[in-house]
Amino acid sequence: MEFYLKTAKKRHWLLVLILFVISCYLPYLIFGAYPFANKTNATPDEVGLLTQNVSLPDFYQNNLDEITAKQRKLEEDAFTSWDGGKCRFCHSIKRDDRDRMAPNLYRILGKPAAVSQNFTYSSALIEMRKNGLIWTPETINAFISNPEDYIPGNRMRMEGIKDPKTRELIINYIERESQ
Repeated sequence: MEFYLKTAKKRHWLLVLILFVISCYLPYLIFGAYPFANKTNATPDEVGLLTQNVSLPDFYQNNLDEITAKQRKLEEDAFTSWDGGKCRFCHSIKRDDRDRMAPNLYRILGKPAAVSQNFTYSSALIEMRKNGLIWTPETINAFISNPEDYIPGNRMRMEGIKDPKTRELIINYIERESQ
């Protein structure tokens, strides 16, 4: 009996240690949150170089069509609800919101990929930035329809949004909330 009690304590501590290690690693496995911070962000000068030869409209100077409260609610639900895009669970959208499991999407349109200052990106997304990927409504639409096919090796853990109307509502919501 005494031998069992001595070895049981060791086994319990080993079990507790294993559970602790697994719980620390779960956010990476489930959400793609990177457990170690590496300096992979672009500086403002690099962002300027990436966009200097690209002529894009100023997405935030466009006067968006007036919409009803019901239409606005549809856009918000597409971004926030589990049935819509599920975006809100990982992304924030307001100017001063903190980053969550993924970067803040405030004024993302017209920016190169992988440039947020508070997020560590996958090497696949950094490679796309180097190859000139700029976030526009079209590229975001293609990306959220199937993230793994659009940028193989990225850490965005979602199937993709098959419904084109839901994707359009999400993009409109990002544009409206970034005004």
